[in-house]
Amino acid sequence: MKFLEEPKQRVLDEELERRAVEFHGHGGPFMTVGLRMGLYALGHLDCRGWFDVSCRVALRWRPPDSCVIDGIQSSTGCTMGKRNMEVVDGDGVSATFTSKGRAVTLTLREGVLDGIKGGLDEGEDILHEMIEELEKMTAEELFEIRG
Repeated sequence: MKFLEEPKQRVLDEELERRAVEFHGHGGPFMTVGLRMGLYALGHLDCRGWFDVSCRVALRWRPPDSCVIDGIQSSTGCTMGKRNMEVVDGDGVSATFTSKGRAVTLTLREGVLDGIKGGLDEGEDILHEMIEELEKMTAEELFEIRG
């Protein structure tokens, strides 16, 4: 079996976005939220990704909310296939990441969630603007953080 030697990257850049879009099939604000969640967790928990981190995601398990899942998979390497990702149906969007006995829970702020949902039907230009804004926001502006 061959394992990757370098840790997952910790920065949202064009290459990570490209790979995530390739995996998911399109870009969007919910996938961007998932990317941001995963990147924050890797840095906060100081883990490599893929095998030394697990994730439990709670959200409405249908698009567009569920696109968060693919963002998390792309940024952390957690997958359903490796069984280090679990998804449960719930309100809002939150994810708890664990590694080496430590955990962090990120919950998308209600105002941010409402803003995303309100802009989904506004057209392609608004979606691109939302994604850019989500990329620029601090983790504290995006998420309620516990742990």
